[in-house]
Amino acid sequence: MINSLGCLVNSGAEITPIEPVRVMPGRELRRVVECMHYGYPSAVIISLNHFFTMFFTLGTSKRAAVRHSRQPLIFLFFSLVCTNAAMAQSTPIDSARLQTVVIQGTRADAGSPVPHTNLTAAQLKREYHAQDVPFLLSSVPSLVESSDAGTGIGYTGLRLRGSDPTRINVTINGVPLNDAESQIVYWVDLPDLASSANEIQVQRGVGLSTNGAGAFGGSVNLDLSKVEADPFARISNTIGAFNTRKHSAFVGTGLLANRFAFTGRISSLHSGGYVDRATADLNSFHLSGAYVGKNQSFMAHLLSGHEITYQAWYGLPAQYLEIDSLRRYNEAGMERPGSPYPNQVDDYTQRHYLLHYRLFMPQGLQLQLNGHYTRGFGFYEEYKAQQSLPNYYPQFPAIDTFLPTDLVRRRQLDNHFYGSTFVLRWEPPVNPPMLYGGPSMTLGGGLHRYEGQHCGEVIWANWSPLEKDARYYDNNATKTDGNLYGQINIRWKKGWTTFADVQYRQVSYNFEGVDNLLNNVTQQAVLHFWNPKAGLRWNFRPNWTSHLFYGIGHREPNRDDYTQSTPESRPKPERLRDLEAGISQSEDQWKWSANVYYMQYKDQLVLDGSINDVGAYIRTNIPDSYRAGVELEAQWRPNPRFETSGNLSLSRNKIKTFVEYLDDWDNGTQIQLLHEKSDLAFSPEAVARLALTWHVLPQHPRQQLDLNWTSKYVGQQFLDNTSNTNSVLDAYTFTDLRINYQLKNVLGADLSIIASVNNLLDAKYASNGWTYRYVSNGYDERPFNPYTRLEGNGVYNQSGYFPQAGRNWMLSVVISL
Repeated sequence: MINSLGCLVNSGAEITPIEPVRVMPGRELRRVVECMHYGYPSAVIISLNHFFTMFFTLGTSKRAAVRHSRQPLIFLFFSLVCTNAAMAQSTPIDSARLQTVVIQGTRADAGSPVPHTNLTAAQLKREYHAQDVPFLLSSVPSLVESSDAGTGIGYTGLRLRGSDPTRINVTINGVPLNDAESQIVYWVDLPDLASSANEIQVQRGVGLSTNGAGAFGGSVNLDLSKVEADPFARISNTIGAFNTRKHSAFVGTGLLANRFAFTGRISSLHSGGYVDRATADLNSFHLSGAYVGKNQSFMAHLLSGHEITYQAWYGLPAQYLEIDSLRRYNEAGMERPGSPYPNQVDDYTQRHYLLHYRLFMPQGLQLQLNGHYTRGFGFYEEYKAQQSLPNYYPQFPAIDTFLPTDLVRRRQLDNHFYGSTFVLRWEPPVNPPMLYGGPSMTLGGGLHRYEGQHCGEVIWANWSPLEKDARYYDNNATKTDGNLYGQINIRWKKGWTTFADVQYRQVSYNFEGVDNLLNNVTQQAVLHFWNPKAGLRWNFRPNWTSHLFYGIGHREPNRDDYTQSTPESRPKPERLRDLEAGISQSEDQWKWSANVYYMQYKDQLVLDGSINDVGAYIRTNIPDSYRAGVELEAQWRPNPRFETSGNLSLSRNKIKTFVEYLDDWDNGTQIQLLHEKSDLAFSPEAVARLALTWHVLPQHPRQQLDLNWTSKYVGQQFLDNTSNTNSVLDAYTFTDLRINYQLKNVLGADLSIIASVNNLLDAKYASNGWTYRYVSNGYDERPFNPYTRLEGNGVYNQSGYFPQAGRNWMLSVVISL
């Protein structure tokens, strides 16, 4: 029964959902407070249902409504879980329980044989200003971060052991974050995400069974599941070079009635970028609600981000790389006569809805159910000069009356990604003679579906017989991804821990329509993968541990691999065999570890310059390649005032036999070149980082002052897979200086000041790039194209580089109540 306040006053077995209406959040929250005031314990549930249903409704775009058939399912799931939660007993909550509201079967624990790094919330807060997650992970061994705009804000990415971002699996609370089609994570879509993270774990290598894209270089797992027991409010303001500014407010209720907790964060971020016009205007918010009971818990998240970023993805022309006055040059928008096109931007909105339910059952059994829905929509615009309209609209004949025209094209993406995951874990309360407790067994899996629409429009032209915004291509894609995995961990006496993990994964692709090159992309593909893994860990002496791990992973081709091919030329999936072994020692004042790995690839997909049967440059399978290396880590704290840490990664990354295809501009054909034992692109043989910290006031009751100096070295990287010294990223070293000052109980608040000077020694370096090689004996393009350089013997390359900012600064002031 619903009273005049809209509260449920009789919570019987049958619940009839109220028709959701569009109301303002403030009004809905007032209903929550009023219902709680009048003593209706289930009132919060009804109001919460409306609150979150309201946000699901707000997720509808202006152009395409969210499918309403999904809303009742989400509403029903929310109602059943929350009603059960409201009927639970009211007993004090263990603080440890608040740290583990969400079971993550994809997360490695301290006893796992998988090499991994955990960055805690305290570590993140000491270092974080406004840069994206890849820059916060700079201290992880074998990791190289990069930024299109040169500042770490906007479009950023990371490589792990040389593996590109499409091969790194990323999850939030175990829910996949990688784009289902490109398999990459666009960190710019969720600005200021690090402010919400309780912990970030990075696994290197094939890692544990996970959800979403296959992990071929590593996995990144962001944990947003911690429930704060006490109320808090945190206001953060950042200013910096290149007109950088960030403003963020984060509040939380703490536990209400020892059961409920709510948090909210809103953030606004702007950067002018190091590269000319590489501006980024980013906004986001994060709302969460949690119920924590004796035997069950529930958590819901809404994360929303909107980004408008001026394009900087062309890179700096190779001819300008050594000219200081031109290092910030941006080619984007320059085709427009007179001045750059002002709206050469990427404009995208992404919203994530996460639901987590955990149930503790008798005999050590635990169940985790997760639901997720991601809504994304947006576009990017480009000004293109001297275009032929029949290349966009073939229904018009290429006759003399169709003169070249300048135009603006807009390419749009409208997608839905939804699904669920589960984890069932059993730790039987037994103690066999040879074991430390019973084995830990986990059964998990997930089912996810992606629906995406791609279309392109010419929104302006000097002249055109077409109607405004006429589409020149339109295609749809769906992808269904399901997996089921089982894990077992056994802790033996005498220090042994054994681990086994096997996953079955099925991927189904469907494409329909015409792509931006006017090729018909209609086709289907179904793939099946088995991914077994096993390992052991041995504490063979006090404070000494060794580990051994072996795993097999598979990864499907991405969208472009399919749409730029036909079933006859379609590439095969990739396979990785990963062997890891290591040793570590930990003492009171110092600890160190060493890990060696051998990652052998079969059918790895790489660019080789070849053209497929529809005339598109594609990635092709190479039969045999590998990555082998050693990763060393150490930390030493001889006294409370001084601390040093560092890591060193040394590796070889080779293709045993590689055939390169060069376009012959003179004859319209391709030339083949054979390379033996060439280097994999973007795979430095050495990556090293050293950090020194001086705790100036280590034991002061109210103040803390730390000085931190870090230096990172990244070795030479080739831009392609030929070991061609004419197109490389030179080795570089950069140094950062950071000052952390904290003052407690300042008018009832804690004050934290973070001041950083990045790239202190003003190193000039580029961390990313691209290249294209061809042969031309009859035409020299260098005077007309600054991307072009001559290698010799008629061989040219066109190359672009992404220079990073020189010496720059950031200052953050954080007030915590």
